[in-house]
Amino acid sequence: MTSTTINRGNIATTILMSLALTPVAVGATTSAEQTFSVPGLLVGDQVSALQFQGAWTVLIDIVNLRVSAAGTLSVSFQNNTGGSLTPPAGNYLLEVNRPETLPLPSNAS
Repeated sequence: MTSTTINRGNIATTILMSLALTPVAVGATTSAEQTFSVPGLLVGDQVSALQFQGAWTVLIDIVNLRVSAAGTLSVSFQNNTGGSLTPPAGNYLLEVNRPETLPLPSNAS
C-alpha cells in the first residue's frame, strides 16, 4: 500500500501592518495586478487580507494578493464595469502569515 506524506509547517508569526497605498486606474472589464513596496515582506509569506480603512466607493474588487518578490506586494484589482475606475488611495491594513521555515517544504510522495 502506498501512502503520500505531505510536508507541513506551522505559522511562526502573523504580522498586521498599516500601509499607505495609492493604486492607479484599472481599465474597463479587466483585472490588473499592481505592485507596492512593502519592506520586510519575504517570498513565501502568505498574504491573507488587505482592507481599506475608509469608505470603499468604487465598483472594484481585490481578487488576489501575493508577495511577488522580497519587499513587494502584488495586488490584483478587478473592474467589471464599462469604464475605467481607480481604487481608493489611503491607509490599508495588511495581514501576513509567515511560516516557520522559508522556503516552504515541497510535497513528498
